[in-house]
Amino acid sequence: MTRRAGLTSRLVLVAGLAALVLGVVVLAIAAAQPVSFGWFAYAPLSETTFAAEGVRVFSTASLAGAVITVISLLVLAAWLGYRQGVRHAP
Repeated sequence: MTRRAGLTSRLVLVAGLAALVLGVVVLAIAAAQPVSFGWFAYAPLSETTFAAEGVRVFSTASLAGAVITVISLLVLAAWLGYRQGVRHAP
């Protein structure tokens, strides 16, 4: 492997790991904050308000964190496959 290819390979590894950490941090921060989507039901005859417990709505931040995490895992898998192929090349 040439020196330039080795440097590129290390840069891809570092970028993939940094994106993975970023995605996990964004997911952790987004999961800690409640999401309000502005829906409730009012039953006028029983004088009670219904709120759906256990309903999980994903925020834009949590979806972005998930996308960043998945893309970084794909980059790291591609990097690992490339490294395995380079190592076993004739």
